[in-house]
This record gives sequence, structure tokens and C-alpha cells, in this order.
Amino acid sequence: MSGTSELKTADPLANTTRPTKYKGPAYFYLFTYADRSDKILYAIGTMTAIVSGAILPVLDLVYGTWTTAVVGGGSNSEVRRTTSTVAGACLGIGVLQFIMSAAFVCCFSIASARVTDRLRRAYLNSVIHQDAEFFENVGPGEVGTRMIKDIASVRAAVGEKLSIFIWSLSTVIVAIIVSFCQAPRVTGVVFSLIPFTFIILTLIDHLSSRAESQLLVVDGQANTLLDQILGSIRVVQSFAAETFLAEKYDMYLQRLQRLGKWRSLVRGLESGMANFVMGLVYSLTFWYGSRLIVSEGLGVGSVLTIFWSMITGIYSFVGVLPHILAIKDSATISAQLLRDIERIPKIDICRTDGAQLWSHEKVNVDIELRNVTFSYPSRPDHHSLDEVNMVLEGGKVTALVGESGSGKSTIAALLMRYYDPSDGQLLLSGHDIRSLNLTWLRSQISVVSQEPQLFTASIFENVAYGLTGTPHELPSDPSEAQLQDARNRIERALKQAQAWDFVCNLPEGMDTRVSSAKTGVLSGGQRQRIAAARALVRRPRILLLDEGTSALDSETEQKLMKAIHEEQEETGMTTILIAHRLSSIQNADRIIAMRTGKVVEQGTYQELMSLGGIFSTLVRNQTPATLAIGQKSKSFHEQCVTPTTSSNLSQLVQSRPESQASTIVVAPESLERGEATEEKSPAGFLGRFIKMLGRYPLWIVGGIVGGIAVCVCFSVKCFVLRTLSVRDDDSRLLRETRKWSFWFLILAITNLGTSFISGFLLSAGADRIDRRLRLVSLVSLLKQEVGYFENQGNTSGALTASVAAHVNNVATNIGLVWQQLISSTVILVGGLVLGFVLSWKLTLLSMLPLPFIFAAAYYNIMFIEGHERQVQKPLEEASAFASEHVDAIQTVAALGREEAIMRQFHKSASEHVVKSKNLAIGAIGFGVGNGSILFLSAIIMWWGTTLYTRGQITLEQLYSSFEANILAGYAASRIFTYIPDWARMVHGFRSICEWEDRQPEVDRLKSTRLLAPGCKMLEKVKGELVFNSCTLKYASRPEPAVSDVSFIIKPGQSVAFCGPSGGGKSSIILMISRFYDPTTGTISLDGRDIRSIPLEEYRSHLALVSQDAVLYEGTFRENLTLGETSVTQDQLERACRDASVLEFIQSLPEGFDTSVGLKGSQMSGGQRQRLCIARALLRNPKILLLITHIIVSTQALDAESEKSVKQALEQASKGRTTISIAHRLSTIQGADVIHVVEEGRIVESGSHAELLALNGRYVNVS
Repeated sequence: MSGTSELKTADPLANTTRPTKYKGPAYFYLFTYADRSDKILYAIGTMTAIVSGAILPVLDLVYGTWTTAVVGGGSNSEVRRTTSTVAGACLGIGVLQFIMSAAFVCCFSIASARVTDRLRRAYLNSVIHQDAEFFENVGPGEVGTRMIKDIASVRAAVGEKLSIFIWSLSTVIVAIIVSFCQAPRVTGVVFSLIPFTFIILTLIDHLSSRAESQLLVVDGQANTLLDQILGSIRVVQSFAAETFLAEKYDMYLQRLQRLGKWRSLVRGLESGMANFVMGLVYSLTFWYGSRLIVSEGLGVGSVLTIFWSMITGIYSFVGVLPHILAIKDSATISAQLLRDIERIPKIDICRTDGAQLWSHEKVNVDIELRNVTFSYPSRPDHHSLDEVNMVLEGGKVTALVGESGSGKSTIAALLMRYYDPSDGQLLLSGHDIRSLNLTWLRSQISVVSQEPQLFTASIFENVAYGLTGTPHELPSDPSEAQLQDARNRIERALKQAQAWDFVCNLPEGMDTRVSSAKTGVLSGGQRQRIAAARALVRRPRILLLDEGTSALDSETEQKLMKAIHEEQEETGMTTILIAHRLSSIQNADRIIAMRTGKVVEQGTYQELMSLGGIFSTLVRNQTPATLAIGQKSKSFHEQCVTPTTSSNLSQLVQSRPESQASTIVVAPESLERGEATEEKSPAGFLGRFIKMLGRYPLWIVGGIVGGIAVCVCFSVKCFVLRTLSVRDDDSRLLRETRKWSFWFLILAITNLGTSFISGFLLSAGADRIDRRLRLVSLVSLLKQEVGYFENQGNTSGALTASVAAHVNNVATNIGLVWQQLISSTVILVGGLVLGFVLSWKLTLLSMLPLPFIFAAAYYNIMFIEGHERQVQKPLEEASAFASEHVDAIQTVAALGREEAIMRQFHKSASEHVVKSKNLAIGAIGFGVGNGSILFLSAIIMWWGTTLYTRGQITLEQLYSSFEANILAGYAASRIFTYIPDWARMVHGFRSICEWEDRQPEVDRLKSTRLLAPGCKMLEKVKGELVFNSCTLKYASRPEPAVSDVSFIIKPGQSVAFCGPSGGGKSSIILMISRFYDPTTGTISLDGRDIRSIPLEEYRSHLALVSQDAVLYEGTFRENLTLGETSVTQDQLERACRDASVLEFIQSLPEGFDTSVGLKGSQMSGGQRQRLCIARALLRNPKILLLITHIIVSTQALDAESEKSVKQALEQASKGRTTISIAHRLSTIQGADVIHVVEEGRIVESGSHAELLALNGRYVNVS
């Protein structure tokens, strides 16, 4: 696509086609997403901000008029009359300031929320349309963080930050104008400081720009790893890898901290320069103004007007500095967003050109590869396919077989056009697929993968997604007839996929919601059957099964393959099977055997077997050595298969500690069920916050002390004004002003040093707090039970984005924002104290507005925090939605759901529009704070003049007290500009505390060093497990997953569970792993209730091979050891050799120190599975748990490697208890005991020979 369409971002779904390239500054790019209403809001906000900002300098004219009246020698009545007029004007201007201030904050806040909402949609829209190459470097965690944290920062930058910047800029400009009007010569001298300051700050800013870009990249990498960790909680907990992965995560945080040093230096320099210039304004104004008063008779009122105007302008500039920095940071973020939004992928799904070969007629689709060579972008020197030539005949079943990594799945990826060949052609019915319309191409193909991705939605919706791009696709608002038609089609597809029966048994049938998380209550086989139904409902031209039946038992697989064959006969569908279970492809029309990216054999099953080549070798390695049905070798049926009786279990129950006997924990469902232990009152949170800060005394206390030192200088300056009121002695005036001008210069230099130290220490301290809070958040989440992550709001994407956003809100505000808050607070307190020293009568009355100011500030925080709470849930849901679909991006692309996802996101976002009531009320609070300084001025002028005319205070006391109290008022009003930041910080810290406080429902029983009462360490583990009447009921399902199951597993015994998918096999293993505790009944290890054993200690004796091949970003060595430092190189190589993965690792450029990439995406499924098997073997456990290891782990291996792995597992099983889930006869016949599990119950038990002799359910399911 040429990319010339015009960007129309006012439409919520704008950017569904590629935007034109934006040429302006990145920051202003954000405003291209403003519609007419937003522009009106911004216009009104800008005008009211300018008016509000101009009020303070104009007020300085009023101060000058009042000063002239007081020192002009008029009668007391004239002075009081003039003062009353001036005070009345202040009150009127104060009302205007209140209205203007509230208006501009409200307008900018509402407009920014609307603009960034469109920006968020545009970003997701661009990301969801990217190609596979983009996602080799960008993970779901990074996308989720961009959606919530980065765009939230942008929202603040184009909202209240921008409004306060305009407000302060208006103050500075009008202050300069007022000063020039009063005394241009004095103003010109002082004004010369502004260009100097601007040049210095620009040079300083240039130093930090590169570091800011690097910070964004590393931050994205850290969040992607965090998303991986939280998305694989079962693996993390089963291997006790929490510490290792937290340390790995901390490595990224350390890099962020190191990069943050440059930013901290820049922050310190910027703060120091601003305060240095303010000191110079004092010095220059006093020195040059006094000379003009003496030599040219310039009025004291004019000098004070200039002085106050310049101080107002400079103070505004210093106060707005953190807001300027936030705007600058948002420009960096905007540049990254701009690059992602306007990136045009090489394989662009948005292109509308390309041929469409057929519409709805029945056709046979031939697929041909001509001299195809391909290398993945991340491994350009390695050919995954090397000059491959093959033909897949239309309307036929073609099977691709070969060892892991031979290139089978790569062919599938090229067919779906996730990638294009590096060389050669891939032809569809004689047409190069690059010449075909990409959306149309993918709509002709259905894919069922080994690890199917479902989405957080109902089963009906998940299957209906398969209708995308077909004439039967459901519209956004379907009619009853359309819904009924869809339900009929989906019911048919579910029946074809052998999923209808278990779906009907779910609480709400097809309308039961399932989670995208693989920790959900659906088994791997059930998920795969739903994915198969999603593929079949489309009635595709091409069906691609990439290990698509690997999680099914033999009986179910046969029924499904029969349904596929019938569909093929009816529609002429071309079927491609990628399989390692060679018995399942015997009926394929053609079999193509591959090795190292090349085709080595092809033909029918019989032809290849007669060749005696690689294929026949693979088949022989998979053929089981069958036992005679009547063979009666040693019978375990009598010894240990007999269902456990109450008599032989009673001793186990009695031996259990009494405190544990009545413990019942059900499978958890929601966050609310966990209990927090800490006090949630404001005082409690404040105490915890202070305690956290106390961990960094050098940085935080040092920064606070530096901030206080800066503010002391302001209090000292208040004494000096009395020199300008001494009008009767020119020599004294010049002498005093020269002296104080010199000391002001010294104070300015001091301010430079103290401000730099304060800014640097607080910013560096904030980076350390950021690191700590991220780690605390991760550790707190990792201690939660598995069920916590199955809650819809606690997906890995949502939690990753929440961690990033909440921690950022806390840490960011401890930097320069805190420095300004500390400065303002100290100036406020110091000004009041000094005012009391100078004139307690005047200061006492001036304090009257303060309670109202502080009350307004408090409620302002409450209302804005309430707004943050309101927006947090929708933002977390948006982030989770984005992360979920990015994590399943190949499924999204295969289904052609890009546009449908954006419509769904838009609809969901529209339903969660947050009302702006709290923002409006918060804006009123800001208006109160700004208007209060004028009310305070009116009180001080009126009451001060009254006291002066009564002779109760001197002129020096009047002006010194006036400045002290007005500076206190300025400080109080400036505090209001940081209230939104403070509110976000409170909300963020509260959320982190809630994670830290939540107690997991599967209690970890403290640690191995702090044991709970009745909890004892295991002295020696034999490995005997006993289930006593165990029932497990998931909170989301009414029927028990496991019902009243009892059995004994003897030490060293090999036990297998088999049966239909969804029957309860995995639930038994999950209870053994203590991911769930039984709802009723007990599980004992060597006579001890496993709930009385510290969880870390208990799991240290287990090793798990999960059905999900989970790898983390890092090296092969790190993924194998998961932080276990005692593993030697020999042990590492032996485990990898036993798992048939050593040769592959040693062939890599850096061997074990080679990076696996993002989730190991460039390795085949078999290679990933073998790494996971090696990881389990390294642990040398007493109990080995193989969750669907035959379904997924060895099923992803070629036959030769599978034979080696089986031998390794048999060797590894010696001397330990082995518990596995299996479907295939060849892999369970050697087990000592086999339990057939169906509908949550054990229906048959015995050895392989005994169960064959029974000729019952075992024969059917195996």
C-alpha cells in the first residue's frame, strides 16, 4: 500500500489504514488526535490559562500603587482609603483568578483524556497490524506498558502539565511587560538573565536526550520479562524460581538505575540553575534599583513593582520546572509511539491490493514450494529451509514429518505469510502468494496448533472468531436470525471437534467464559478441541494441523480425524498434518519427511516403509513392544492398586497435626477473597511510606535537607526589603543595598549548589525507590496462588502494566516534584514563622485563609485520586486486552481478526468512559488555591495598613511581614499545582501495598526459617503419596473437577493417569503440586499432610515438566538451571544429552551461553520441550511430575529423539516416584500402575496387562 491516505484521527477507529508520515515535532504529533471539541476545549483552556497567569504580574501594579500610597506621606485616612480600594480590587481579581484557574485545568484535563484515548487506540491498531518480524523484539509486556503507563504520562503532559506551563509562561511574559512599563532600565538589566538561563538549560537538556531514549528501550525489555514471569506462574512456583527470576528482572532494573544517573545529574543542574537565577534577580534588582532611586528619584513603588514582577516570573519558572521536564519526557515517549504507529510492516495486512482467486465455489487448492530458502530475521546465518521443493496436492491429506527443527512449522509460517521466503517461491494454485490479497489468503486457511491460544471470552465467541472473514461473520450488532445461524454452525463445529459433550456440562454451556491464561480450568485437550472447532467452523480451503491433536487421547483423536475426513470429502479441503505421532498419519495421501531444512523422502506410508530409510526408522522407534494380554507378571493390582480403605488411611489422618486436620481451602477465584493484614487508614499508609523512604536516608534525607537549605535563603531575603523603605538617608540606602546585593549573590551561588545536590539526590533516590517497588510488586505477586492469576483482572498483561504505572507514579513524584513540594512547604512554614517574628498581629490574621486552603488541597487530592481509581480499571483492562492479543498475535493474524479486535476494543472503551466529575471538582480545588493568594493579599494590605496607621508596627515591619506572608501564600498556591501528581502517587502506593498485604489462599506457611505452629521440616523424603477422599471444585465451575478420589503411590513407583481430556488428570497433578488444595480430603507425603509442610520445602522435592514449554529471555544455561548455582557443566551436559538437546545447543554460536530469544520463539516446539525436560532432570527430584509429557513434551519430539528421551526418563525414574499423564499406549505400558480417570473419578486401575485383560475404558482411551 502506498501509505498516502490522510490521517483522520478524530474518528475513534482512525488509523485503520496506514497514516501519512508526520513531519513535525513528536510532541505536537499528539494533537493530531484532537477533534473539534478537543480543540475548542484546548482553546478555552489556553485563553483562561493566559488570563489566569497574567493576573499575578498585573497584581504587582496594585502592590506598587499600595506601596506608593503608604510611603507617599499622605494622611492616615487617605492611606486607609487607598488601601481599602486596593484590597477590594484584590478580592475581585481573586474571584476572577478562581474562575480562570478552575476553567483551564478542567478544560485541559478533559481534552487530554479524550486525545490520549484516541492515541491509545491508534497505537493498538498499529501494533495489532504489525508483522511477525516486529514481534521478535516487542513483547506483550512492552505493549501493555505503552498502553497504560506511557500513554498515562502523555495524558498528564498534554493535560495539567501543559496547562500549568502555559499559565506560568503567561505569568513570566506579563511580568516582564509590567516591569518594562515601570522601569525599563532596571528590567533590561534583570531581563538579560533570561537568554543566559535558556541557553544553559538547553545545553543541559541535550545531555539527557540520549539517556532518555535508552531508558525507554530497557524499560520495555524489563516489562516484557515481567509479563513472561507472571504468565508462567506454575513453572515459576514449581521450580522455586522466584528468587532467580526476580534477580533477572532486577538486572534490567539495575540498568535502568545506571542510565538514570545521567537523568539525575541533569535534573540537579536544571534545578540549581533555576534557583541560581532567582538569586541573581534579587541581587541585580536591589543593587541597580537602589542606584536609580538615589540618582534619578525612581519611586520605591516602581522598584517594588519590578521586584515583585520579576520574582513572580522567576518563581513561576522555577515552580513549573518539573512540569516542563514531564512535557520533555513525554516528547521522548511520543517519538517512540510515533515510530510504532507509523511503522509500515514488510508484510502489510492493511494492503487492499492483490488477487482473490475464488469466492465460494468448491475448488482443490494445490500448494507448491519452488526452491524455497528461508532464514528467520533473528538468525540470518541459519537456513531453516534450504532450497526446498515440494507439492501439496489439492483436496488431499499431506503429512510433514521429521525431527524437531527440521523446518516443518516454518513451512506453515510461510504459508500463512507470517514471513516471506528469502529466496524461491511459494505458489497457491500456481500463483505466488505474495501476489495475493493477504486478508483473503488467510481467510482461506484454518490453523490448529500444538499450543492453542484462546481469548478471554465465552466459548461461543472463541469459536465464532473462526467465522471472521467469511460470509457468516457476526456483525457488531447481530440480529436474532444471525445469532441463531452462528450458534447452529458453532454447535456443528463443536460436535465435529468432539467438544460438544464437555461444553454442555459447563455452567453456562457455550456461553461459559474462558480465560486466555493457560492456568485456567480447561485442560490442554479441551482447549485444543475448542481451537479445532474454531478452525472447522470456517470450513476452510486449507486446514493446517501443526501438532493440532497432540493433546487428545487416541479415541478422541480418531473421532476428530474422522470428522475432518468427512469435511474434506464434502468441501474438497486440502489438509496439511504436521505430526510426530506417526501412527496418526498412516492414512495420509502423501508423507514428506524432512531433515535440517531439506526434503529427504516423500511418498505414501507403505512406499516410505518399503524404502527402509529415515521414515521407517522413525516409525520403528515409535512402535511399542506389546505385552501379551494374558501375561501375568508381578501384579501391583493386589499390592498397591486396590482403592485405599478408611482403615489404612485413618492412621494417616491421625498422624496429621490437629491444627491442620480441619483446614479446607477451595480453588481460589478472586482477589477479594485474600485478606490484607496491614492497616489501610491514611495514617497507616503514611507510616509505611515514611518507612520505605527511610531505607534510603542518604538520597531522600540528603535531598530534603538540600531543599530546606534552598528555602532558608528565601526567608533570609525577607529582611532586606526594609532597606528600600528608608527614604530619608540615601547613603544608608546605597550602603545597605550594596551589602545585601553581595550577600544575595553569595546566596545565589549557594542555591546553585544546594539545589543541585537536592535535585540530584532526590532524583537518584527516586530511581532506587522505583527499583525497590518494582521488585516488591513482583515478589508480592509471585507469592500468590495460581487461582489469583485466573481472575479476569489479573492477567499477566494487566498486572505488568499496573506494576509499571503504579511504581512510576510513586517514583516519578519523589524526584523534582518532591523537591518543589519540600521547597514550597518550607517557604510556607518559614514565611509564617518569620511573619510572626516580624509582626505576630499581622501574621495571625493572615493565617485565616490557610485552613480553607489546606482543606481544599486535601479534598482536591481525594477527588483526583478518585478519578485515578475510576480510570485505573478501564486502563488495566485495556492493557490486558492488548497484551493478550499481542501474546497470541499469530492466532490473531491467522483468524484475520485485526479489524474485529479494534471494533471490540472501541466498544469496550466506549462502555467504560469515565465521567469527569472528579476532575471538575479537583479543578475547583485548584482554583481555590490560586485565588487564595489574592484573598490573602487583600487581608494583609488592609490589616497591615490599619496596624501601621495605628502606630502598632513600623514601615519596615509592614513590608518585611508582607513579603514573608505573600511568599508563604505563593508557596501554598504552588502546592496546588502538584496535587494531581500527589494523588497519583497516593493511588499507586496504595495499590502496591494491597499486593504486598494480600495473603495467598494456598498459604506458603511462612518460610523454612520461620515455621508456623505445627509445621515441621521434612527430614528424609521417601516419596509415598496418599490421596484420601480428595475432591477439588473450581469456584468457576459447579461440578467438581475431581470427586472423592483415593489412592496410594508407593515410593519409587511409576504411576500414570490416562483418560479423556478434561476428565480430571491434570487437576490431580495440580493438587500434588499444591497449585490448588483439595476442597475436601487430604493429601499426605510420607504420612504428613502436605499442607503442614512449608511450601518451598515441599516443592523442592518435586520437579515438573509442564504441558507449556516455558522459556525466559536469557541464555540456555539460565533457562536450564533457573538460578541453581550448584549445577556443574558435566551435569548440565548430561541432562541435555539425556533429553536429546545437547547436540542442538552445542551447534549454536555460543553454546549454552547463546540467548534463546523472546520466549524461544525461533526454536521448534520440540526443541523447547526438550529443554524443559532437561531442566526437570537437572533438579534430581524425589517425585517427578510429568504433566501431559507424552501429550505435549514427547509428542513434540521426533521418534528418534523421543526414544532417547523415554530412555532418559526411565533412567531418571529409578529411585524416585514418577507420576505422569499420558494418552499413548507406547508410553504408559511400562508404568507400575495406571489409573484411568473419567469425569473426575478413577474408573479403572491396574498394570498395563491387567487393564488390557479387563477390556474396559483403558482399551478405548489408549
